[in-house]
Amino acid sequence: MNRITKLTTVGLLVIGGSVVAVPAYAADLTCTDDLGSQTVSGNLIVPGGADCVLGGATVEGDIVVEAGGWLDATSVTVTGDVVATDAYGVSLDGTSVAGDISAYSADTTVGFLYVNDLKVGGSVEAGGIDVEVVDSAISGSLLTQQANYVDVVRTSVGADVSIDGSGWGVSLTGAVVKGDVTVSGSSRDVLIGATADGGSDAFANSIGGGLSLTGNTANLRVGNTTVYGALALDGNSPAAAFGAGVRAGSTTGDYTGEAPTAPPAGDQAIAVTVPGQGSGELTWSIEGTSRLVDLGVATENLDHYAASGEIVPIRIQDTRAGNPGWSLTAQVSNFAAAGQEVSSKYLGWTPEVIETQGGAVAGAPVASGFDQGRGLSVARTLAQANDGHERGSSLVGADLDLKLPLETPRGTYTATVTLTALS
Repeated sequence: MNRITKLTTVGLLVIGGSVVAVPAYAADLTCTDDLGSQTVSGNLIVPGGADCVLGGATVEGDIVVEAGGWLDATSVTVTGDVVATDAYGVSLDGTSVAGDISAYSADTTVGFLYVNDLKVGGSVEAGGIDVEVVDSAISGSLLTQQANYVDVVRTSVGADVSIDGSGWGVSLTGAVVKGDVTVSGSSRDVLIGATADGGSDAFANSIGGGLSLTGNTANLRVGNTTVYGALALDGNSPAAAFGAGVRAGSTTGDYTGEAPTAPPAGDQAIAVTVPGQGSGELTWSIEGTSRLVDLGVATENLDHYAASGEIVPIRIQDTRAGNPGWSLTAQVSNFAAAGQEVSSKYLGWTPEVIETQGGAVAGAPVASGFDQGRGLSVARTLAQANDGHERGSSLVGADLDLKLPLETPRGTYTATVTLTALS
């Protein structure tokens, strides 16, 4: 994997050196394109036919998605509700909604609600659309009516879950529900902690109340699910098929397969879902508000001009499975000023690791080419980490040493550093 980016080493203008305040809107705002990370001091309206994209935004009110509108929100904080009626779709990925989420459509084949990695202070209700809730926490209840399909994956619900009339099936896996769970009237696969062929899903369900499965008319599978209350079955055709790992306080109604066992005895139960380790990524970022390094005015010595400084520190984060080795290299372009060009071999450095929670090791020092070698005109290692390195982030920097011949034409010279992450 390679990642290459350029930053200015020496320049006349400081780019990004000042702090720019994020504007706040004092009234309701209509969103029809990419709003980015704005703060909205009021409600946010997505009109019909518009695509609203939010990235890191804060809405100090409600989000209302009108018919035909599309909301695509990542890392968003909403202090009120999210309400969508006959919308094209709503995607909420990351951070929180303090109130309720409600998404309904009169057309049972159009629309979606995708909730991922989200904390919901209230309840979630949806109908007539596709519903996916993944890796989320809902303080209130989860209710769907006549949804196309409903997937609830690795999600906690503080109250009840009620799923009724899903024409394209239901999947409940890795759910931790404090209240009751009811699944009724589905005409496709209903998979409660189980796979379509009857195997147990890797993520178990824990239900603090009862589980009611009623009037479902397709493949109904239950496995790897603990019901601390009553497990009730009624009017399912065919009858529910139980696999391994089904536990219930009591069981009534028709089923096939393995008989449920009793939940573990005790005064309280503790449930936690551990997701599979993600593939992760190797990333780096500039640790500062400016990418400009100023070496100042060179000082004349006996046989050369000298200047020194420090690169803007680089933070490296490696979240990849297995912690494979990596290296971060740098190469500097020639210095240029008003048509004049000076080789970057005259620039050397001494890398250092400022923070080493990620197992980084500083690269070897490189002398200015005025003394010997080719300096930073060729790729040099700023930092690296070996296979199996410590998991975390490292902050690396380097002291710069510039020595130029005395015959170098006067001027203000600039060059660029190209950083490359290798693994």
